[in-house]
Amino acid sequence: MAAIEVGKRFFAAAQWATELHTPPGSRAPSVAQVLGVASVVLGDGGSQREAIAGMIVDASRTGSVTRREIRQRIGKKAARLVDACTAALREPERLEHDADTPVLRVCAAITLHDAQALVREVRRHGSVAFARFPTPPGEVLDRYRSLVAVLHRRLGRTTMLAPELRAVLAELERDAELDTAIAAWRVAHVDAA
Repeated sequence: MAAIEVGKRFFAAAQWATELHTPPGSRAPSVAQVLGVASVVLGDGGSQREAIAGMIVDASRTGSVTRREIRQRIGKKAARLVDACTAALREPERLEHDADTPVLRVCAAITLHDAQALVREVRRHGSVAFARFPTPPGEVLDRYRSLVAVLHRRLGRTTMLAPELRAVLAELERDAELDTAIAAWRVAHVDAA
């Protein structure tokens, strides 16, 4: 494996992403989350720019940050990559035709890291873990299925992310008891209203 080199820009972006990713109601920033995404990107042979983009895309989902601020903090090229990845994760059909390798790698890393976290939550709390999502459990699983299918098709055998995505999806589908998850989600979202 080639040596991975990152510099001051990476560490500054990691600090900022950690601040952006502080969970609501918590004082503790989630450094593990942003570094986890960066680790997946770098472990797949991604560049420092891709790792930075992965951290910012992941962290900016929990708060509001402007495109201008992103550009000023991490540079124009990384900001363009953040924009492309954010759009692709919002509309996965963009991954099918428009995405280049860096966008595919960052989106795959974020999807893999998120799915792995959900598998850990399902193991820890059972299917009740799905109650934290605003959408029903079936839709959550369908979204993962869709993302994994597109990313697997587009990445093929050029990366280890594709088989890892398929494996974590299979594990999630096996461990999640959909009927229990739907019942827990309804209690948290429908019955509570």
